[in-house]
Amino acid sequence: MKENKLKLKFLTLQEKDIDKILKLEKEQNISILSKNTILNEINSPTSKYYVVHYNSLIVGYINIAILVDTIDINSIVVKQEYKQMGIATYMLNKILSLCKKLNITRILLEVRKSNFPAQNLYKKFGFKKIHTREKYYKNNLEDAYIYELVI
Repeated sequence: MKENKLKLKFLTLQEKDIDKILKLEKEQNISILSKNTILNEINSPTSKYYVVHYNSLIVGYINIAILVDTIDINSIVVKQEYKQMGIATYMLNKILSLCKKLNITRILLEVRKSNFPAQNLYKKFGFKKIHTREKYYKNNLEDAYIYELVI
């Protein structure tokens, strides 16, 4: 199934769904966000959280920071059994639409050196690797690549 065949909904994260996205992270053995961080940022004008629903199930989320003319993608997560179905592509397309509305001229993100599927997706969108943060991730000291898309 690809993105255009799925009936996906891209919605602003509601407080009642915070535990669901934290569970989504836990299922994949990652920890990007804390409940307190989300609660502190959920109504911020510069920090946005969006979830993707498929048949009323949250199958992914994206967190962005809006910084004047730049969007920084802080996290993008897709439920394991829904990967390779176009959901991350769908989220990135939604963020690109948001960029047009807000006159944003670039997007930044970081990705683990070992996350080849994500890197390939970002390259398909035209992102370029601009920097390496050595030993950035605390859990295993893996490098992070910084990618940029100039719009």
